[in-house]
Amino acid sequence: MEPLTPERRREQTREHLLAAAAEVFAREGFYGASLDEVAAAAGFTKGAVYSNFKNKEDLFVAVLEARATSQIAGVEALVDDATSPDEKLPAILEMLSSTEYDSEWAMLNLEFVLYAARNPGAAALLAAQLRATRDTVEALVARQWERFGGHPTIPPRAAPTIALALFTGLDVHRLVDPAEVTTETLDHVLAFFAAAARGMGVGTDPQ
Repeated sequence: MEPLTPERRREQTREHLLAAAAEVFAREGFYGASLDEVAAAAGFTKGAVYSNFKNKEDLFVAVLEARATSQIAGVEALVDDATSPDEKLPAILEMLSSTEYDSEWAMLNLEFVLYAARNPGAAALLAAQLRATRDTVEALVARQWERFGGHPTIPPRAAPTIALALFTGLDVHRLVDPAEVTTETLDHVLAFFAAAARGMGVGTDPQ
């Protein structure tokens, strides 16, 4: 077994705190959750929370980042193993269906977006996290275009921006009209992106 170094111990503490925070935030909401609850759920003192995160906003954005990283890594593992742009769409649909349409997280995300819109410090944290997510998705899309001989006809940055905005919008609509936003809707969204990718595949930029 590898020795439990101080660095690894801090990493494990942070992982436990993030897992506990995800549960507490999902249950209580951003406003309702407290750092005391997070510490208790993780089995640590409140001091352990502050040794890893500046405040509740910092902790919340770290939870969002961990969630986004996990989802993107899942998609990345699937598409990097594909032999054609469409091959892994069913598997991606199944994975996203189990993680994307989560009403508790949709409400939680919307709650924090509204909070951040009125709090510059929180807005800066959230904007940085979203930019990092776009960077990762942009690199993933560019890698797939290169693998399959594609040539994008839109700026590379536009693809992740459009995708993230679309999925966020679907989450919001599903909160108030779930009958209109189903797993079949997600299937159509993925088909739309696949068709768009094929359309951008080898052509030249539109004049």
